Amino acid sequence: MLADALLLFVLLAAWGAQATVPWRLAGEAAAAPAAGGEGQPRGGRRRRLWRFAGLPLALAGLVAAYALANRNPDAAVAVPLVPMRATYPGAALLVLVPALLAVALLGGLAGDRLGPAGERLAAAVGLAACIAAAWAGELLRIGEGPYGSETALALLVGCRLVLTLAAGELLTSGRPRWAAAGGIALLAYLPLLPPELRGVLWGQGLQLTCLAGALLLLLARWLPGALRPPALAAGLLLAAVVLTQAGHASQAIAPGVDVQELPVLR
Repeated sequence: MLADALLLFVLLAAWGAQATVPWRLAGEAAAAPAAGGEGQPRGGRRRRLWRFAGLPLALAGLVAAYALANRNPDAAVAVPLVPMRATYPGAALLVLVPALLAVALLGGLAGDRLGPAGERLAAAVGLAACIAAAWAGELLRIGEGPYGSETALALLVGCRLVLTLAAGELLTSGRPRWAAAGGIALLAYLPLLPPELRGVLWGQGLQLTCLAGALLLLLARWLPGALRPPALAAGLLLAAVVLTQAGHASQAIAPGVDVQELPVLR
């Protein structure tokens, strides 16, 4: 279970960064002329770092997503996310993943010539990929388990998307803007799950993990600079544990599966 949580953590951070980092860089570039160019060298360093890191991170997220689906084949087939064309998020990812990799490659090759408009376009592609990945992630969480209502599913996808954007801020500078929203999303996640699934997770005490992660995310923005990244990372890792355990529990209460087989988080 911890291996799945770590893979999910990598996926959230690597693909969330594809939306948050270019958008933050575009905002800094637009603000630099108004500030008389102050802070531009540091912004230039961050842009150069992202130029080299964007494509490897996109590939890391793709590998993590593939590994998660490969480690949960029954859930992927049951939804179905295999074949990918069978669902809207799967079909969207077939288009968006190559686009995400192409944008990351072009960003690395174009460098400063990309400009704020190009960075905002890259952020838009990254956001679209994050939405499709969040939707596919929720379907993989459901697997053979209880589905719930369409409205609840849409809200759960929204919670996962907000956590993805918060995770992307691990690779940005300054105060995280999505961390507090991620804490609220994590608090809302368990209550939105189907009642039978929520009861199993509540009986395991997963709400304590959820509360701890949400608290770290809610506090991360207002902590001193040196403490923000560790608090944000710890909160997101706990969030990944919550999302992963919810998926395992959903499979464990599927028809024909003994609930006693569910691994309990210690």
